Amino acid sequence: MDDSTAKLLSEQISRLADSIKNQFSTQDSALQYHKEIEAERINLLQAQIDLLKADKQDQEKRIRKIDDLVISLKTSSNIKQASQAALTLIASAVAAWLGSKI
Repeated sequence: MDDSTAKLLSEQISRLADSIKNQFSTQDSALQYHKEIEAERINLLQAQIDLLKADKQDQEKRIRKIDDLVISLKTSSNIKQASQAALTLIASAVAAWLGSKI
């Protein structure tokens, strides 16, 4: 093998090594880009999950408030009905007592 053939082979191997390095560099860049995109997607999904959790808690609070209001309204209604029944009973007793006096 003469000197020019050795230089030619050396240069071809050098070019091949550079080509491989460039391909690795390109692949690393693409991989890094995809990692960044996936990280952004994960952050957006986490933000959506947090928002949904906050909405769920807000809805639960509203339902509890409404439930408490319904219970208090039912209680008030029952107290009013009991008061009316008591007043009717007292009025009947007074009318019966006055009727027996006449």
